[in-house]
Amino acid sequence: MNKKIALIVAAIILIFSGSCNTEQPENNASKDEGLRIVSLTPSITKQLILLGVEDDVVGHTSYCPEEKLKNSELVASATEVNIEKIATLEPDLVLASTLTKEKVINNLRKLDITVKYLEMPKSFEAICRQMNTIGELAGRADKASTIVKKQREKLDSLRNTIPKGKKLKFFIEIGADPLFAATSNSFMHDYIRYANGKNIAADLKTGTISRERVIAENPDVIIIVTMGVVGKEEKETWQEYPNLKASKNNNIFTIDADQASSPTPVSFIEVLGKIIELVYH
Repeated sequence: MNKKIALIVAAIILIFSGSCNTEQPENNASKDEGLRIVSLTPSITKQLILLGVEDDVVGHTSYCPEEKLKNSELVASATEVNIEKIATLEPDLVLASTLTKEKVINNLRKLDITVKYLEMPKSFEAICRQMNTIGELAGRADKASTIVKKQREKLDSLRNTIPKGKKLKFFIEIGADPLFAATSNSFMHDYIRYANGKNIAADLKTGTISRERVIAENPDVIIIVTMGVVGKEEKETWQEYPNLKASKNNNIFTIDADQASSPTPVSFIEVLGKIIELVYH
């Protein structure tokens, strides 16, 4: 996967999770088992896999976990959707999100294809609600409810492992060129909130931030959400500022973008657990 494209996709997810107001269409899809489903968003595909209906997925994007989709065909890249190919698959349901252009959704509907639009979640609770919605659509409502309940219980357990005391200042970097931060309008803000931290970028309207602003805020912890060499280079860059608290205390960490930027209830708790372990233990 091209690393620069991956970073752009991660940033797009965070930007639109806080700004999209696309109206949600009514759900006309059948809830019977054996639906033919096309998923146009990696996080939605991952939730379908968690629900055990991956064999019902007949179409996916290039960023979906293809190795787990035996009956599915590639129908979209990060930027383009092949509407004609989707039509030939005769899906019962297409699951779309902010990453799908409104024009694509409208064109699919003109072909009498049922499309369910799901907004990108802005919080852990929104991620859980989306899982329950997908469970209902896929005929796995009970399983979705069980998954959500278990992850909420894990959240409580994780929070109990955090030492009592002063809140640490966090900076979550999700893009390097330009420098881009997780703001309070994204689910990544909850990584900080549930880790008993304070987000130095919480007040930003967009995620764009200067390196000078980060240095002035002097965070205790820097989390770099990226892939491969980009994350390594960014970590080395921040370590060049010896007076930065995060650098001084060796609290600069990298976390895989695929896991952190395509949220499911399970992956959110896994990432949060890693952050808590890295920072406090």
